[in-house]
Amino acid sequence: LIPYQNNILLNLTTCFLIIFGGLGFLVILDVLRNRFRFRKLALHSKVVISTSIFLIIAGTLILKCTDDVTWLGAFFHSVSARTAGFSTYPLGTFSNAGLFALTILMFIGASPGSTGGGIKTSTFFVLFQSIRSMFSKKHVGAFRRSISNHNVFKAYVITILSLAVVCGATLLMCVLEPDCTFIQILFEVVSAFGTVGLSTGITPGLCGAGKLVIILVMFTGRLGAMTLLTMWINHPEPNTRYTEENIAIG
Repeated sequence: LIPYQNNILLNLTTCFLIIFGGLGFLVILDVLRNRFRFRKLALHSKVVISTSIFLIIAGTLILKCTDDVTWLGAFFHSVSARTAGFSTYPLGTFSNAGLFALTILMFIGASPGSTGGGIKTSTFFVLFQSIRSMFSKKHVGAFRRSISNHNVFKAYVITILSLAVVCGATLLMCVLEPDCTFIQILFEVVSAFGTVGLSTGITPGLCGAGKLVIILVMFTGRLGAMTLLTMWINHPEPNTRYTEENIAIG
């Protein structure tokens, strides 16, 4: 899509299609059922929509400040990095700050039930709300609804497992591809994990082992690290519980 970076209508149309695809079928169905009335939406839909809007705005502002792109180009890449993987500018010319911002957006990804990958917007939202609740001394929740401890625990597990996959693959790629910069390797690995498809241009020149690592990361990111782990580890729930005791953390 690089030749079409100045086509405003095409860019905006593509952006809105990508946004709808990234929200997920359940959210779109909920919005249509409630006739676009935000107050009547389910908590999941409110979380997905509000988080997506925040990420799009934040990504647009950061990319505009860090790289020589138009506002439309910054908006397009902020949307595309979490979902479709289209590009209207050569990413190899982006600054390290711009590539790192895109990396964060790719790692967060789209929403549950959508075509995108990543840890999902709802996971990011729950993590943020849980951290916020630690400072406010309140229960984890949003929009006058509480979020269960099970969802909070699951969000942390998904994030930690995803970080483990990305960090491990990045370390391997740094060993296999010493001529590439760290930000290029990190960008390629996270793009593969989020099944985004963006690249700084180093992918064709990777060695066979490097391409195999990227393939495995794509496979893990598409299925989900937690899904693969539960396929091999499925212990029955114990009937007994030990006495709780506090430990020093931090």
